[in-house]
Formats: sequence, C-alpha cells, structure tokens
Amino acid sequence: MASFRVLGINHLGLAPKDPNAAGDFFAKLLGLNHLGNEEVSSQKTDTRMYASGPDENQSRLEILAPLGGEGPIAAFLEKKGSGIHHVALTVDNVAAAIEELMAQGVKMIDSEPRPGAHNTKIAFVHPHATGGLLVELVQQL
Repeated sequence: MASFRVLGINHLGLAPKDPNAAGDFFAKLLGLNHLGNEEVSSQKTDTRMYASGPDENQSRLEILAPLGGEGPIAAFLEKKGSGIHHVALTVDNVAAAIEELMAQGVKMIDSEPRPGAHNTKIAFVHPHATGGLLVELVQQL
C-alpha cells in the first residue's frame, strides 16, 4: 500500500515566449483570477499563478518566466519553444512520495523536498522515469 496519496492536479507549468502576453490573455481576456507572482531565485524563475476557474483551490495555471535569461525555463524555451513545461500533482506527503518512488527505482531530480513557490514543498520526478514528461509533486503547507 502506498505511503502517500495523489490528491489531484495542482497546476500546469506553462513556459511561454512572452509571459506578459500570456498573463494578459488569462487575466484580461479570460477573466481568470491572478493569485500572485513569486520569484524562485534558486531556479532563476519568476512564477505567475492563475486560478483555472472560479474556485481558487482547483487546478491552476502557472506561467513560468526565466530570470536573467538563465536557468531551466530559459533552457526549455531555447530547446523546445513555448509549451507545457510540467504537470504538478498535489500529494498529501511529498517526503513519503520521494521515499517510496525511489525505493521502486524511480529516478528523481530531487531526493528531498525543497521549498516551492506559493507556500509549498516540492520535488520533481525525472523525465526518464515518466516517458519523457516532467512531473512535479506538490504538498501545500
């Protein structure tokens, strides 16, 4: 039996070439609620979170922008262009998820939880373990 549970999709991480235009589209044209921005300096990334509907606790959309033209988002944009960067799944215990997945031989980017944007603890599963998709595990604090 699993020592953690997936509770649902937390957010989709989107890496647009023009984050301001993407933000304007979601907020001004679609009327989505902007939940806030946060700089994640360790990843050289600026995040902008939007509710995907009227309930702010449902799945969200996260616009990712590189800081200073460096970091993983800058590399993603250079290699792949605009697109979905990752899918984030809410888990009830990110530390237990890491431990259990690693015990099953799953390659992880993070072997321990780390602080995430918007009051979370996170860990990334390596794309080699998921068929090429970047998966983020998120625990709300």
